[in-house]
Amino acid sequence: MDSTKHICKSLKALLFFIFLLLINSFCKKDDPQITKDNPLTRKEDTLKNYSPVIRFDISKRLLEGKHIDCIEPDYKGNIWIASGNELYYKNGSEEKTYTLGFPILDISIAGDETLWIGTNGGGLGNLSGNGIVWYTKANSGLPRDYIKNVEVGLDGRVWFSSCAGGYGGLLVYDGKKFKTFTPDNSILNQPVIDDIGIDHNGSLYVMTLGTVTKTNIYRISGDSPECLGNESGTFYWVTVFTVGPAGIIYLLEDFMLSSSSANSNTVFEFKDNKWQKPETDFITSRLTFFTAIKADRRNYCWAANIDVLHVYNGNSWVEPPAGLFLNDKITTIEVDSDNKIWIGTDKNGVFIMNQ
Repeated sequence: MDSTKHICKSLKALLFFIFLLLINSFCKKDDPQITKDNPLTRKEDTLKNYSPVIRFDISKRLLEGKHIDCIEPDYKGNIWIASGNELYYKNGSEEKTYTLGFPILDISIAGDETLWIGTNGGGLGNLSGNGIVWYTKANSGLPRDYIKNVEVGLDGRVWFSSCAGGYGGLLVYDGKKFKTFTPDNSILNQPVIDDIGIDHNGSLYVMTLGTVTKTNIYRISGDSPECLGNESGTFYWVTVFTVGPAGIIYLLEDFMLSSSSANSNTVFEFKDNKWQKPETDFITSRLTFFTAIKADRRNYCWAANIDVLHVYNGNSWVEPPAGLFLNDKITTIEVDSDNKIWIGTDKNGVFIMNQ
């Protein structure tokens, strides 16, 4: 009898141990950081309590006299700024400068604090403490070495464009291999990817471009893509788009290529799963366009009409005092985790506005 009890206890202990192993194994499959087969590191995206007040006071300036192409902050104080083929790094008092062999078109910081770089002619770069690893048409089979945009997803995968009018498309790198999405193997209606965004939940937003009347926005949640509009084409042409943490999208439909003067450029907002048109009395024709656009951490839309900012708070538009960026073009707008607004300009470096 005692031996039977002992066997039963041993069997229960064994079954419990196996149960723990199964649970542990299941959890590991859900986390891409854990297995050696997946070298990617997850990214953080933490929202805070932000003031609803819009402020235009310049709290700081950087790289005065420089042309700014793109800006990328992360949650650990790392700031990367690109100007031509120059990369500027700052974190507190630490500063570094890198010179690349190609013009820099876009940058994105990964969860491991390395920097992914899209270039004109050099392919896709990954900058770490060990230098830069380049992924190109020659060594990685990319469609071309022109990478206009790159975005690291919250799961660590690297999404980028490598395309032209008739070939290529949206690519994703999972740390081991590249996969290409084209109109032939996905729901994309065009191979040209003009921009990529991400929301707080990690959904990716992709804009196709190339043919008038065919522009679309696609949302990719996990591995499930969907078209946010008409599958054959939703917009005439789009110059800029952005997505906020809540998945609210802002874009400017552009009719400058149209032979008809009847159409006026229009701001669209995607909210509650439908496209809407906020009132924009400052847009008077198809010649009014935006040079940069960005949704901040409150889902407010910051849009630049050359040297004038317009900020939409979800109800109305607010403008700063006149002459803030007089005689200079705003080239890019970025926002950090504290909701500070980083304004890049054509001639005068970076302006920072605390919110």
